Amino acid sequence: MNFQQSFTEIQSLLTALNHDSDRFVNALRQQHVFHLSFSQISTLEFCQHRYYLQYILNQEPDPLPDYFTKGKLLHQLIAHGYQAQMSGNVPSLEVLEEELFTSELACESVHLTNALQLYYRHRWQVERVLAVEQPFVISLADDLPPLVGVIDLVLQDGDAIILVDHKTGCNFYPYDELQVAIYARYIQSIYPGYDCQLFYDHYRWVNHLERIRKPAFQRTLVELHKDQWQTDLQRITSAAGIIQQIHVGSSPTHSGACFRCPYQHICEFSYRRAN
Repeated sequence: MNFQQSFTEIQSLLTALNHDSDRFVNALRQQHVFHLSFSQISTLEFCQHRYYLQYILNQEPDPLPDYFTKGKLLHQLIAHGYQAQMSGNVPSLEVLEEELFTSELACESVHLTNALQLYYRHRWQVERVLAVEQPFVISLADDLPPLVGVIDLVLQDGDAIILVDHKTGCNFYPYDELQVAIYARYIQSIYPGYDCQLFYDHYRWVNHLERIRKPAFQRTLVELHKDQWQTDLQRITSAAGIIQQIHVGSSPTHSGACFRCPYQHICEFSYRRAN
């Protein structure tokens, strides 16, 4: 498989779509250009059969979990806020709430209203907003598929380039250094000489902000360890080999914890275990 050709095709696709992240992700699925992403790798490590359902058959979980919809909508609203900030016009909280209530995505509005308040209270106010929902592709080695991703937020503050990834859920959870390492290698390739920092902005779904006992928002600085890259590269290489085998017809194994998988209702292995 010619990975350099795949890399060139994806670069051309990014340019043709004017780096629109939603259109880029959809086009990659439709055109079947072989690539890797952090999401693919982490999904494969959780369960190969889930990878097969999600990335080979392109199936959606059924029923679609509410947290999928809530997370997607909050990402969209936060992106709109930072896009306006990039243009020098920060929208009011009321404007973002109006966008929420006119959205076609139906989900728990109380959680989202509270999360928007937290975003507005803790939004980044730095020198420049460089990019919002920034899609990218990077080649790590000639014998590896190109890696793609979408960085939620890219900021500049003096000599520092700050990457921000938005996370949502009922609880805070640990970060995976692999995602950080991939994002950092891309940013360092286009902003050489800058200090690169990555933060996770965690939004915890809560019903009553005034009654919570533990924070509903957490900003975590991720520590990058230089000696960790070889381990990260081994993870990428191992996943790439398994994914290529699945794409050419090898049977995926079932190795996930079904109770944590949104595909459990349509997964034949989950059905067998339940019966």
